[in-house]
Amino acid sequence: MKEWSDAKKWNPFNSYKLLAQVYRWRLIKRGHPIPQPALVTVDPINSCNLSCQWCNASYILSRRHGRISDSTLNELASFLSTWQGSPAWPSGVEAICIAGGGEPLLHPKLDAFIEKCISLGIEVGVVTNGTLIHEHLEALSLCTWVGVSVDAGRASTFQKLKGKDLFGKVCDNISLLGDYITRHPQSPLANTQPGYGISYKFLLYSGNIEEIYDAASLAKQLGCKNFHLRPAGISWDKIKTGNKSIFEKDIRLKLEQQIDNARTLEDNAFGVYGITHKFDAKMNKANHFSYCHAIFMTSVFMPPRSENEKLCMGLCCDRRGDSTLECPSAIDNLDEISRFWGSDEHWKIFDNIKLSECPRCTYQPHNQIYEHVIQNDSMTYKFI
Repeated sequence: MKEWSDAKKWNPFNSYKLLAQVYRWRLIKRGHPIPQPALVTVDPINSCNLSCQWCNASYILSRRHGRISDSTLNELASFLSTWQGSPAWPSGVEAICIAGGGEPLLHPKLDAFIEKCISLGIEVGVVTNGTLIHEHLEALSLCTWVGVSVDAGRASTFQKLKGKDLFGKVCDNISLLGDYITRHPQSPLANTQPGYGISYKFLLYSGNIEEIYDAASLAKQLGCKNFHLRPAGISWDKIKTGNKSIFEKDIRLKLEQQIDNARTLEDNAFGVYGITHKFDAKMNKANHFSYCHAIFMTSVFMPPRSENEKLCMGLCCDRRGDSTLECPSAIDNLDEISRFWGSDEHWKIFDNIKLSECPRCTYQPHNQIYEHVIQNDSMTYKFI
């Protein structure tokens, strides 16, 4: 499956962009202060109003309820804007992906958090199921991008895969946000570059592959900038007993045909992007790296595990709720984040990671770049 058209190679889903971080990442060395991440994920709440069949947050949703408090969210925005890991690198996180552990728009103070982050110079992207967009139009319009996880092209499929008959509501909300952007052309979402705007997200799963063209056509009609699809994976807690891949040869042929048809819809304002470079030829995981240096490149801030901490700091969005990949100390003060980052505790987690227990890795390109470009200099990257 070809990931994208040749004319749309430079897009937000192309992991080549990670090479821009080489000079930051080459400061990652044991025993030295390491730079704070360029990007962090914030899961403001562990709650959801849908029940997707493939939910990668089911483990944490079933065990940890609650949300990051309003005051802590406000404090977190200030901390992230000034966080400095290594004195050899400028302070501050550059971007935040707001996602979940659930549906982030359920948090009552999310708009204020978005507005404060942006006022402090941090770019924000939001991943949402789309059911509550109508309540957050102004704040969402301040974001660089909004990814709406629709995962279907028909109402019946949406209800089957996601548990509620809200397909029409989600589509109406995408249209509402698109209309708001049109009326507010100063919004970052109105930027004509492909990384900005509204993305119609489509996880490939049993039962929805034959409606990729329909979904892409609808996405374009609703005013989305891009149509983003990738295979659903097995969550980390089910990896040892996971189901057989659904992507047998006949399915892959249907998938390729559907994507080819969807690409006939492309123009200067709309693109179709399929992510395959993080998978093998059969759409199974392909974690071809030796160690996970990605836990020094990004992090996830989640609701607290207990009453004596403000939030939980995880190190992998693919293993939410896995205590072996979380800061072991209770974060009762956000200064604890700086103390932990790059510490012996942090490196101990690195030493103990068993890659065989990982699902498909979101950060596969991060790890490959660290090993092949920074450690081994396979690309002689200074020779531009």
